[in-house]
Amino acid sequence: MRGLINVGTHCAVNSVLQCLYVTDDFRITLTGGRCGSDDDDDDDDDVVVVDVDDVDDADCDRTSYSTVASELTSVLRDMDRNTPGMPPCDPNPLVDALIRYSGMTYEVQQDADTVFKCVLNALADDGDPRCKQASGLWTIRKQQSAKCSTCNAECVSHHAANNVIVYIGNNEPNKLQDYMDDYSESFRVSDYHCGTCQEETELNVTTDITELPAVLCFTVARGQRCVQRGELMVNTGAIDVPEELDCSRMCATSQPTKYELYGMITHTGPYEFGHYAAFVKKMSKWYFVDGDVVKQCPVLPLSYYNVPAHLYMLMYRRI
Repeated sequence: MRGLINVGTHCAVNSVLQCLYVTDDFRITLTGGRCGSDDDDDDDDDVVVVDVDDVDDADCDRTSYSTVASELTSVLRDMDRNTPGMPPCDPNPLVDALIRYSGMTYEVQQDADTVFKCVLNALADDGDPRCKQASGLWTIRKQQSAKCSTCNAECVSHHAANNVIVYIGNNEPNKLQDYMDDYSESFRVSDYHCGTCQEETELNVTTDITELPAVLCFTVARGQRCVQRGELMVNTGAIDVPEELDCSRMCATSQPTKYELYGMITHTGPYEFGHYAAFVKKMSKWYFVDGDVVKQCPVLPLSYYNVPAHLYMLMYRRI
């Protein structure tokens, strides 16, 4: 595992990038590399951290018109070259490509979930079929039915998403498995005017997941509005996350529905900015990754006392 240069406001990009790197199918699809190509993962010692000042800017030179796909592929290949003493990789060309694609500024901290979706959208918009394939690893297929409660007139539509929002507090389960067992996107709209029966009535909306992806991303809704202060605060409620997750009750499918945890992004500090770091699993070992610092975890990170209260994004892959 190699670290990434952090200029101060790129920790969200770095954390997402580390999770993408250990998503083997994603990395292999984009780079053509082989699964588990990190030859140094057999070494149980902590990864050597090299001073950022040792990075040669010429080694990371990029053209001004490069795409998100090309820069992402380049930095993933750099991360795969892991010999002892090598400096951290430079994600700045990728950040520049994301700015050109989305118009977002990275002079201030961006939300890790926003960065993740921006990367997948950029790949989906790319003309290369490999990019679309890589982006589609997270695609959740849904069917939504909206039915009038008076005349039963029904409108069916199909949608796609690349993550599942997990709400905590307000009587929601604090265990992810319980949350998934009771998962529902159904709701009712009152004061609905039906164009078919011309009645003021209610609309019953049900959403069914028709296809689960190879990789599931969960985003914990940590933001909550503070009425007294009129601003968003961070909900630091702990969530119990299993190493293996059974999603069979989310979707009626013949596909395997069991997933294993392999990536976690944590957020600490104020809601508007704060700091992101990641825990990633590679070659059966867990690593803590924060900028150019990479350390192997002696135990499962979920057992660390402060991690469950700061979990923000979770990556599960089908087993």
